[in-house]
Amino acid sequence: MKDETRKFQKFIQKSNLLWSIEREIITNQVFDNHFHFTADDLFIQLNEKGRKISRATVYRTLELLEKSSMVSKIQLASGKHFYEHIFGHKHHDHLICQKCGRMIEFHCEDIEQWQEKISTENNFKMAGHCLKIYGICADCMKKKSKNKPK
Repeated sequence: MKDETRKFQKFIQKSNLLWSIEREIITNQVFDNHFHFTADDLFIQLNEKGRKISRATVYRTLELLEKSSMVSKIQLASGKHFYEHIFGHKHHDHLICQKCGRMIEFHCEDIEQWQEKISTENNFKMAGHCLKIYGICADCMKKKSKNKPK
């Protein structure tokens, strides 16, 4: 069993829930993905591999993975949700294109330091943060300028 799966199994057991082969399969697939994905993407991947797991089980397991802080859910302005595994990865933030939905990950030490400073100044114990910057990516800006009438 992978380290990620073992850690999630411990979380499930501490939460007085039952561990199942379905949860193990879903967890393994989540940590095999190295990109942003939707719950439906995950459901389709599992079905393509011959894993007959209900859509509801996929959604419930993703919710539990998020509660365990091993997976992060990213909501776009459109309301669509994407997931990514974060266990074992350095914290990062996202630039999100409002045209094509592309997500660009970045890390900025200055932002991290400012958050700590602001939290300290306000006697606030920060547990984490999520920064999403919405705009238009370079590819979409190029397409837009090519389509402009001259």
